[in-house]
Amino acid sequence: MKKSVIRQYTSMITVFGLLLLSGCAGLTSSFEKPKVNLADIQVREIKTLETAFLVQLRIMNPNETPLEIQGLSCDVELDGRQFASGLQGEQLTVPPYGTALVPVDVYASMLDMVSSVIGLIQTAGKPESQLDSIKYRLTGRVRVSSGSFTRSIPFESEGELNLK
Repeated sequence: MKKSVIRQYTSMITVFGLLLLSGCAGLTSSFEKPKVNLADIQVREIKTLETAFLVQLRIMNPNETPLEIQGLSCDVELDGRQFASGLQGEQLTVPPYGTALVPVDVYASMLDMVSSVIGLIQTAGKPESQLDSIKYRLTGRVRVSSGSFTRSIPFESEGELNLK
């Protein structure tokens, strides 16, 4: 009688484990990574050693289920140089096939800003260069939960900031 009870428990645990694994595989196979783009950037505060900017990020959800955003981190590069970094910890929901603007405070040290300005001046001094725009690169991670699972998803986008 003990052996049959042990077999039943072993069978139940095996079936439960297989169901759990197949359910997790189903969730990840249809999940598409959200797209994150820079929508706007504004100077918020200038201090002696750092400057604060308000960056608006647009998060696009290409999935048929809502995205529960738990927070995100991001880094901004200008013309290939580290410029600013920031975090956002407020929870928000991006609807299925929808978008949301997420405000993120990012901070740039004066040393990084001076380095970027010197690089821009050197670039502007070259004859083939026109200072009409600055290339940016946005990288980071967005923390998403779906049901009882939470994961950190990397993102990256590039573009140009028009200076005119």
